[in-house]
Amino acid sequence: MPTLDEAMGMIERLDIAAFQIKTESTLSDRKSFLRVQNFARSVLGHYVYLEVGSHLGGSLFPHLIDPACEAAISVDPRPPAQPDERSQVFHYPENSAARMIAGLSYWLPPAAMAKLTTIDSDVSDVRPDAVAFKATVALIDGEHTNRACFSDFVGVYSLMKPDCIVSFHDANLIADAIVNAERFLDHVGITYETVFLPDTVAVMGLGGLASAVRDQLQPHALDRETYLERSRRQLWSHVAKVHYPKIHAEIEQLQSDNSKLSDEVECMRKASLDAQTHLAAIMSSTTWRTSAPIRMVVDRIKRRFAQ
Repeated sequence: MPTLDEAMGMIERLDIAAFQIKTESTLSDRKSFLRVQNFARSVLGHYVYLEVGSHLGGSLFPHLIDPACEAAISVDPRPPAQPDERSQVFHYPENSAARMIAGLSYWLPPAAMAKLTTIDSDVSDVRPDAVAFKATVALIDGEHTNRACFSDFVGVYSLMKPDCIVSFHDANLIADAIVNAERFLDHVGITYETVFLPDTVAVMGLGGLASAVRDQLQPHALDRETYLERSRRQLWSHVAKVHYPKIHAEIEQLQSDNSKLSDEVECMRKASLDAQTHLAAIMSSTTWRTSAPIRMVVDRIKRRFAQ
């Protein structure tokens, strides 16, 4: 277990060994998380951290051990499973705040744990007066669908101070939600700046922190348009792969049905040809020709009764 000084040294050096709890993030993501934390410490001095979707608490750990973090709020409805923009459902067995707290308590002293508040709820249902402090740094890492992520952003927005930092994990999956969040800020007249850090961390500076995000984090960022375009292509490709077995089975069924229809049409065509051949044989027969006067009389009688 690292000491406070050792942990802070790791954070300042962007050493991902600072993450003592399992986290579902890439190595580059963890480095980006630490970069955002250092940025917050430099521009804010002290901050209140809000996190949506904590699971085991991996991304909470560096903030809880950081003296610059005055309080940490974890908002997580703790679902056993949730959908994803990749057309998959991800399962989270034994997903509880108690399990997370037990894991964090093993590594952190009581003073650090005392900073933590957990709320087992969707952030959209959390009233602003339900938290003791307005947050200045947030991470949105809940359900990775565009619908849920945008809802999380709106919920987080009401719990933040005007000048704040909002990050998104797995930005490659919820890029449309991030763009919608930007349009929302445009609508309400809030200044913002968004950058995309390796691998999948988007960082948005709001109000007075917009220019600081641009000046200090943009040099470490990926090209926005390239990132968004690549993310969408990769997402569509993944969705296609997920649905390929089902689509392939449907295509095979359609081909089978089409083959059966073709056989039926061919049978009907042959039956029609046979009928035409039979009719032609009848009409050319001696009986058909000799019975013509009788058929004419029958037709006249039918027409008379029809009148």
